[in-house]
Amino acid sequence: MAISSAGIGTGLDVEGIIKGLLDFERVPLSRIQAKKSDYNAQLSAFGQLKSAISTFQTSIGKLDSIADFKLFNAVSASETSYTATANSSAATGTYDVQVDRLAEAHKIKSKVFADTDTTLVGGTDLTLTIGADSFTIAGAGSLTLDGLRSAINDAADNVGVTASVVTETTGSNYLVLTSDNTGTAKAITLSGTAADVANLNPTDINTVANLDAQIVVDNTFTITRSSNTITDAITGVTLNLKSTTTGAINLKVERDTTSVAEVVQEFVDSYNTLRDTIDTLRKGTLRGDNSLLNIENTFRNVFNAPPTGLTTSFQYLVEVGVAFDKNGKLTLDSTDLESAINTDFDGLAELFSDSSQGYAVRLKSAADSLLNPDGLIDSREDGLDSSISLADVRIDREESRLLQVEKRLRAQFTALDQLVGSLSGTGNFLQSQLDQIANFTKK
Repeated sequence: MAISSAGIGTGLDVEGIIKGLLDFERVPLSRIQAKKSDYNAQLSAFGQLKSAISTFQTSIGKLDSIADFKLFNAVSASETSYTATANSSAATGTYDVQVDRLAEAHKIKSKVFADTDTTLVGGTDLTLTIGADSFTIAGAGSLTLDGLRSAINDAADNVGVTASVVTETTGSNYLVLTSDNTGTAKAITLSGTAADVANLNPTDINTVANLDAQIVVDNTFTITRSSNTITDAITGVTLNLKSTTTGAINLKVERDTTSVAEVVQEFVDSYNTLRDTIDTLRKGTLRGDNSLLNIENTFRNVFNAPPTGLTTSFQYLVEVGVAFDKNGKLTLDSTDLESAINTDFDGLAELFSDSSQGYAVRLKSAADSLLNPDGLIDSREDGLDSSISLADVRIDREESRLLQVEKRLRAQFTALDQLVGSLSGTGNFLQSQLDQIANFTKK
């Protein structure tokens, strides 16, 4: 009878023996798996490194353009009258702004109608013109007030007017047309046959001549615009008109030193975060990897090379408060930075943002080179991906080999069990015969 369980014939712990032999055979596989785990850990580490460089790159991006670097505040003395913002084109200064009139959308109303859903408007077609554009409601005269309102609002070629019905009292209903845009240039006019217009008998709700906003700057310049958002009265300043004023309201445009300091501080902090990431990886997952030193040197070379050919009074970052400490991290002296802002702001901006020599421009270029698809980090990641793929192939090969080894061992021990079992049966038979002979002899 065949042995169905290894070890029955011999009495040995065959399963334990096979497991021990397989554990020995598994050593190369374990080494490959450990190597793959190390490759994955390195790949993750380079992902952290890339993220830290990207964050630093973003912070540099806020300093690599003189236009972005020149930050201004525009402060209205009465924000209930108007608010203001300033961009990089602004210049420091003060202005008096008086709001004489707010821009309005033109409104007209029809004559009174007894109801909204029975009486027809009368006439034939009605053409509505808003500024230089127009559209026509065909058969307008055969519509009720509600019908005409819907026809206007639903017209596919409506060029900027909204219709509504206002009920003043029972029996007093009006069609009201409102331009979608403010200003005299977007006023509404109606045209058609004499009956078309006469049957509506439109009248202005507000005066066309007064639809534009009007302000007076410095008691000298009278400015009218179609919108309450005025972007082209004072260079670099946007005014958002809120209400009319009885007199001039002061507007002050000044350098936003707080925002400048915040951007520079963000630059310092993000570089230090990058350094912390490099230090952590150097002590751990990427110990001994020369990529870290190459990255450090890439940025350090920029910091150590002062710009040339600039007209600024500054040559080194330390002159504007940015310096390295003994641990290789950046520090920011806010007093020195504020002094640089106040004494030579244009020079400070040029030191960071000159299109070819500015520190931020060159640092951003260095970061770009590291993060480019063919850059240092991408190359290292590609190498690790290849190593991981090769490890997967070797793991599959080893696992297949181990399956064959296990099959071979089990076949060998099964054969041994069968042989020993057979020999044990023969031995037992012979022993039985000898015992019978011995008993016969004694008799």
